[in-house]
Amino acid sequence: MKFVLATVATLAATSVSAADLGMGLTTGGEAVAEYNVDAENMLVTLEPTIGYTIAPVDVDLTASSLINIYNDEFVLGDALPTIDFEARKELWNGLDIYGGVSYDLDVEARGDMTVGVSFNF
Repeated sequence: MKFVLATVATLAATSVSAADLGMGLTTGGEAVAEYNVDAENMLVTLEPTIGYTIAPVDVDLTASSLINIYNDEFVLGDALPTIDFEARKELWNGLDIYGGVSYDLDVEARGDMTVGVSFNF
């Protein structure tokens, strides 16, 4: 029965495409429903995202949070989410520099700060 529910939930959960709100603001997100066959665990999450592009320097700022909705039982609201912040700048085609930090609302603490370079090919 769980497998049937997982299949239906997976088909119903889709990636939300980003919406351009104008003036550099964007919104979007992703809804995921998955069933782990080996662990027999059903998980449903939602990750809303809001972004802003600083036009003159072309830096993308984003804030997102992974929200657990269902984990073998309804868990929405059991814990406050962690908000992830990131700034990303494309240097060349496929080469980005970025920095990020998270803030856990449940324990009211900042997570580790990260900076890095990524190359996509």
